Amino acid sequence: MSNPDLNDVTAAAGAAIEQAVSVFMLHPLTYGQSVAAGYQNPLAGYVAGRGGVLGEVTGATVSAVFAVFEPTGLSAMWEEGVAVRGAAGASEVYWNQAAEFGRAYLTGADGLDRIATLGEKLIAVAPIAASPLFAGWRAMPLADDAPARALQVMFVLRELRAGLHFNALSLSAVTPIEAHMLNKGPRYAAMFGWPKPFADGADKKDRYAEIEQATNRRMAELIGAALDGDEAAELAELTTAALATLNANVPR
Repeated sequence: MSNPDLNDVTAAAGAAIEQAVSVFMLHPLTYGQSVAAGYQNPLAGYVAGRGGVLGEVTGATVSAVFAVFEPTGLSAMWEEGVAVRGAAGASEVYWNQAAEFGRAYLTGADGLDRIATLGEKLIAVAPIAASPLFAGWRAMPLADDAPARALQVMFVLRELRAGLHFNALSLSAVTPIEAHMLNKGPRYAAMFGWPKPFADGADKKDRYAEIEQATNRRMAELIGAALDGDEAAELAELTTAALATLNANVPR
């Protein structure tokens, strides 16, 4: 497979994985499970759950790792969340929620075993340097059944790409709020806790495009080191299909 082709399938897989895991993270059913688990604020359950693999650290540390959230609010949600079950307990709850979401809404999708197999090959060889969430989540035990395992593997791959993206962003002079505005706009900026007025970053469109290109280029290098061309294309095809299955099955 040529480099342009590998870049294309890498971008396709990255987009499908990001969106599929976001369906789980942002769904009201997930928030409801967090409330049922004792997190009165489901966003505190999300922050403690996703960040729990970092251990018993400060809110400021979690804010630094999450990178694109408004830091004061993120730190407060971390402190609120870890007060319920601690860091390790929160991550275990969140990991089990991801597994259950996969079982509920990915069962019957084609190629789930292959998503797990191919994804795990990539996870095994990808470096953990400067990617603490990826390092933490790849150490978590995976479920045995295919629907749960596939979504968990996509979750870990999402953290791999996110770590690379955040590192590229930190070198770019594009601020987190500008990145939100250049990516998905004011709704996402508000969702991540940033107050108005939003800096739109209109003069940094080219820089943001370079961040995306650098992220995809590095992911393509990692995928190329772990998978052959057919496997890379298969991962993109199957994760795109898994996203379609989630979108078809998840209640609206």
